[in-house]
Amino acid sequence: MNEYPVVPIAPESVLESEQLGTKDKFWFITDDGYLGKSEWLFKFPTENTGQHWAEKIACEIAKQMKILTPRVELAVFEGARGTATENFTKDGYELFHGNQILAGLTPAYQTERRWHQNDHTIGRIFDAIDSIFVASNAAKKAADQMGAYLVLDALICNVDRHHENWGILRKSTPDGMRGRLAPSYDHASSLGRELRDSGSKNNRERYLHELGVAKYIERGRCPIFVDGTGNHGPSPFRLVQRCLEIDRFAPHFRHGLAKLSNLNPAHFAAIIDRVPHDWMSPLAREFTLSLLIESLQQLNDLQR
Repeated sequence: MNEYPVVPIAPESVLESEQLGTKDKFWFITDDGYLGKSEWLFKFPTENTGQHWAEKIACEIAKQMKILTPRVELAVFEGARGTATENFTKDGYELFHGNQILAGLTPAYQTERRWHQNDHTIGRIFDAIDSIFVASNAAKKAADQMGAYLVLDALICNVDRHHENWGILRKSTPDGMRGRLAPSYDHASSLGRELRDSGSKNNRERYLHELGVAKYIERGRCPIFVDGTGNHGPSPFRLVQRCLEIDRFAPHFRHGLAKLSNLNPAHFAAIIDRVPHDWMSPLAREFTLSLLIESLQQLNDLQR
């Protein structure tokens, strides 16, 4: 199977730096034949991590699950590797991040506190969806989408679904405001991207041959809380498990779990194998595949 293309980014295509978030990034525009004429966001990975390949693999898995997500390509800028994500705020739509939305509903909400923000609860997220999408069918669609996003997070062990990593797209029209849930975006903090192959206390080799990848799945912490207490949310898997036990949320998470039927280990292997050989070590490939297989099994067990 062919490797994913790596897109070179010319310095003259750079538009502006992007201030939101913690990683260096910038917008660029191109009209080449592969990317098409569009705006893209280039992101540098944190040093000594696999955030670039994790972002690409997560995008391809989301597409397999038929989850709305922006296009992501591997890219290089002035010799530095990263990813390019296509701009999804098109056709007059503007992105309102979760912290902006929650602050409008709860004036005391701390918009700048991205981590250990125990007011960022699953209940408030779904309250926001209900308040924005007043038509019952639109609210259900958006809630189903959110449930699917969080199932995706559990599958890939994404620990970065903080209140700036979900949002609503809205625009003004002659008939009033139109809106929809933004696609699922920013999945770089997933798939064990921070682990080294060996040489540290928690490394891929140790998880694969001693601790087990299930241990890694359990130790992750999601920045979405269930009961609004404590300093850490549950793991992405435990968030799904607990929400399935709450009548209000369960139907939307079951909707997300149903999307796993489009996946199997062969899909995962094919997606991982297309990452260029010098972007991802053999041990990183082995760990990522093992992690996805274990996550898929755990999530499928929730449906039994």
